[in-house]
Amino acid sequence: MLTYDPFPRVPAGGTEAVQTDERPAKSNGSEDHVGRHRRVVGTTVGVTVALALVGGILLSRRVPDQATTQPPAANTAPAAAPPVTSAIGWNAALVARNDTTITVYASLADMRCKDVVQPQATVTEQTDTQVVVAVNGRIIDANDCSTSGIRMPLVVSLQKPLGDRVLRDAASALPPPTFSERELPDLASDKRWSPHSSHCDEGLCQGYNGPNGSTLFTGAGRTVGGESSAAVGTVSIGSREGTITGRPELSWQVRWEVGDVTYSLRLTPAEGGTFSLKEFRAELARLRWT
Repeated sequence: MLTYDPFPRVPAGGTEAVQTDERPAKSNGSEDHVGRHRRVVGTTVGVTVALALVGGILLSRRVPDQATTQPPAANTAPAAAPPVTSAIGWNAALVARNDTTITVYASLADMRCKDVVQPQATVTEQTDTQVVVAVNGRIIDANDCSTSGIRMPLVVSLQKPLGDRVLRDAASALPPPTFSERELPDLASDKRWSPHSSHCDEGLCQGYNGPNGSTLFTGAGRTVGGESSAAVGTVSIGSREGTITGRPELSWQVRWEVGDVTYSLRLTPAEGGTFSLKEFRAELARLRWT
């Protein structure tokens, strides 16, 4: 008679053991106990692993849920206010030779230790009689008070030539002095002269370095009365007549008037050098006038 073992033992090789003797196989009590202990331990380990896996799944599901349920951080920073710009006056204008490009010179006048951030010039009105130009920018405290207040050149373009129209400052509604490049020599086309940084509080000025250490200085401003140096001669400048003043060892200057504006040009020799009046006249003749 064959005996059925409900818990057959399987050898390490994985093949089920077959009882070849017809007699019932005798089981050893200690072996059965060990087998049951192994099954209990295996079952316990399996349950523990299963619980751990289930717990991991639950945790993995809860973490995103907790993260999504947290309210977003409130943005307490106030919205940035748009920059405040101020109207800035300009006190001189230069009309280019093409008669459509205008450079206005703006400044903060009597405001001490202030600078302008992002200044901008805009044509606000163009009629048959006048052109109005406005300058705006943000006024801030200057980092260096010694350099604050320097005039700012700003360029605008007109739809048609300025002609006889009047240029007005939008801030004051007044017509500041307007100068024309056509009344000055075209030094940009003369490679002998190179411009250098120049500064003047009113009117227009520009300095140039020239041959052999000489310098040339051009200027323009409102015509004012008063005494001037004694004239030593005159010279034709286009359709204008200029008055010459100066001395050979210092400098020669020629001045001419156009309406209410006086233009000037001063030639200075290198240190220790001289220019005769004849040489000064020859230099004026070499300049290109348009």
